[in-house]
Amino acid sequence: MSDFMPLAAPDDLPADLRAQWDATSRAGLRDFIRLMAHAPDHFRRYNEVYGQLRFDNHLGVRVTELVRIAVSQTTQCQVCMAGRLPAAIAEGVTEDVVCQINTAHRPDMSPAESAAVTFALKFATDHQSISDADKRALREHFTPEQVVELALLCVMCLVGRFSNIVGLLEDGWD
Repeated sequence: MSDFMPLAAPDDLPADLRAQWDATSRAGLRDFIRLMAHAPDHFRRYNEVYGQLRFDNHLGVRVTELVRIAVSQTTQCQVCMAGRLPAAIAEGVTEDVVCQINTAHRPDMSPAESAAVTFALKFATDHQSISDADKRALREHFTPEQVVELALLCVMCLVGRFSNIVGLLEDGWD
């Protein structure tokens, strides 16, 4: 952890954030809560929107998790990269599939999943590189509502950049 940003002490967390902190055993997520507790009202609003985009969207569990992990790979956020949604694992998001995110050949992804991952990677690193072909692929596989959800999910996952520069770590990652 860098000296750039201190973490709030667990005993100083507001009750709702302390409940979130208590509800997870992941050290990195606990530290993320302690970091964001410096702006608790904004963090609450972020959590509300992020939670809805991640868990109540029209993209499906697999696409959502693949997009989240794709963006986390661009931000190099250890906390984000280490997390896996059990429902996505149950739907076949294995480590073999995750390893295909940064490759051109994605045999274990559907064309829709691959289009979403390509969009997420480009959106997170160089949005100007999103080509007309990438846009056509999204239109072929997703409704306008889903494309908006996809873009907003990418935006929300970019918070991993902040986690990275602060130096948040996840147990077992270095």
